[in-house]
Amino acid sequence: MKHLERAFIVVWGLAHFGAALILLPLTFSLGFITIPIVLPGSIWLVILGIALIIGYNPVRSALRLTHWLLALVAVQLLGYGFHCLDAARRSAESGGGLLGSFGLIPITMGVLLLALSIISLIAARSDRFMNTVETQKHTSSHFHEAGTHE
Repeated sequence: MKHLERAFIVVWGLAHFGAALILLPLTFSLGFITIPIVLPGSIWLVILGIALIIGYNPVRSALRLTHWLLALVAVQLLGYGFHCLDAARRSAESGGGLLGSFGLIPITMGVLLLALSIISLIAARSDRFMNTVETQKHTSSHFHEAGTHE
């Protein structure tokens, strides 16, 4: 296993932690109805990040399903952000305009989540990275077994 591939997988796993952090403001800002939906999703992203870092073998299908759903959330955030910017423009035309740039927050969240989803879906299709995850687990378990026999 190459060091660059291993570094990518670790950064990829840590990016899932970042995505969970990005979703936390969404959990509490849209009301109590989103807490039972978004909070478990954030916890799942942390679990998925840990699975990537430690090299859990059957992570490919979980990645695909998770990131298709996360891409839908990201697209909704983008739509909401652009709607907010349009509403701020209309408000500014009629003399308002406070909090006009609020729409940039969900747009930024949506762009980051969509980028992670696209990268994850491409990497989940790639045998190179998925085999690296499998090899990493095999190598670490072999190393651990070798250390116990001494």
